[in-house]
Amino acid sequence: MRVNPSDPTPAYIQIADDLRRAIERDELRDGAPLPSLRQMEEEYGASAGTVRQALDQLRSEGIIMTRQGQGTYVRKPRRLRREGTSRHLRSQRQPGTAPLEAEAQDQNFQRGQDLLEVTTGPAPADIAHRLRLPPESSVVIRRHLLTLDGEPAQTADSYFPAEIVRGTPIAQSEKIPGGVHAELARILGVTLSHATEDLIARMPTPTEARTLRLPPGTPIVDLTRTIYAQDHNPVEVTRFIFDGSRHLFTYRVPMD
Repeated sequence: MRVNPSDPTPAYIQIADDLRRAIERDELRDGAPLPSLRQMEEEYGASAGTVRQALDQLRSEGIIMTRQGQGTYVRKPRRLRREGTSRHLRSQRQPGTAPLEAEAQDQNFQRGQDLLEVTTGPAPADIAHRLRLPPESSVVIRRHLLTLDGEPAQTADSYFPAEIVRGTPIAQSEKIPGGVHAELARILGVTLSHATEDLIARMPTPTEARTLRLPPGTPIVDLTRTIYAQDHNPVEVTRFIFDGSRHLFTYRVPMD
């Protein structure tokens, strides 16, 4: 494609649009190198400065990334479909299999989970409110980093009322066979009832971008989930930070 000088659209936008279409059509796949600057100058009939502007535009959108000394590459990772409506139903997965683990297996992802920290401290104000606790009540916090195909994909910070889980495996720096929710139900002596999720999309903080290795222009999804016991009392709040380029959120909404 040659830049059309009679088109009122700036030349760098024409080039960016053409490259974006090629990425969307999978003509340029995730990890594929873009042509050299010289090749793009010749193909589009544009100056080096104009081509660089086009690449800067795509880089700001998070769909290409530059590796120092290696060139510029497409960034279009596969998205994991997160089934928000049914993922916690025990009938939908094998016993002892966590929801993310089941989703990853079904979609041919390699899922990893690193337990970063288990600590006890005062609940942040929003967490205390969701757990219906007095301000700064003591909570046990379990922090995880989760990966897909070896790449950081999400963080998860889970908060539990300390008076419920103190002295249990949930308060220990160890992985829990069968999963934390099975252990929580065992501690409470009841099954867990339901969960609510609130999510927003936003740009990451510098710390979040470093942790998830996000290139410029990549948004995150900030999701807070509250889990309730059968008596409708909240027993866990987890705040997830998702790499927005690696996830697709699906919900089934009843119409009657």
